[in-house]
Amino acid sequence: MANWSSYLARVQGAPVSIALDLNLKSIAPVAGFPTAYTVAVDLRRPDSIGMPALAEFKRLDVIEAALDAALLARGALAVGRVTGRNRRSFHYYGPRDAGIADAVDTVMRAFAEYAYVALAAEDRGWTLYLQFLYPDERQLAFANDLKRISLLRDAGDDVDRPRAIEHIVDFDRAEARDGFARAVENRGFEVLIDGAASSVRCIKHDSVNPLRITEMRTALTALAEEFGGNYGGWACRSVT
Repeated sequence: MANWSSYLARVQGAPVSIALDLNLKSIAPVAGFPTAYTVAVDLRRPDSIGMPALAEFKRLDVIEAALDAALLARGALAVGRVTGRNRRSFHYYGPRDAGIADAVDTVMRAFAEYAYVALAAEDRGWTLYLQFLYPDERQLAFANDLKRISLLRDAGDDVDRPRAIEHIVDFDRAEARDGFARAVENRGFEVLIDGAASSVRCIKHDSVNPLRITEMRTALTALAEEFGGNYGGWACRSVT
């Protein structure tokens, strides 16, 4: 089952959004898919930082759906897309010389207003996916935050409404746990320790905004590492 998520990054100093199927990491490189295929579509009206406007996002989604249908029928596998720097690139892996170039040309004739480039390169080790598309630890945490927030929003949650957000930090030693608890309490969190438990529950009322969640998670992760602890994630109740 696919597990698509996205995160923000910078490529040659420019902001980009990278979306990918995270579940492919556990099986990459996939046998029988030795060739990386890229379809890079130039944006028609990029904004000042090289990103598409909302209306163009919708058109790009239509292009993606058409490319996916055509290339998957040729035995290819969709692995990711990159948006930014005045273009969107769609990335696939598939068998060598499977008629994919002809399939791309056929699809893009229906979108004649868009200039594009189609590329193919042997990549048996899935270097493009593993070393470019796949996020580092910090980016992966952000991608997982976005996915959880998206699931809340899809369920009807009003993510802008403040609610109690609980973060869990685990420790091996009670002394380290207690020292962390005192430090995090001074940073405005409510702290709960259940008896002899090895974890600290850190609670703060806030909106489920990606930037706010990232700010809290980053701060707690850094503080936990100072005390030899391990940040274990966050949770909250749905608010509609």
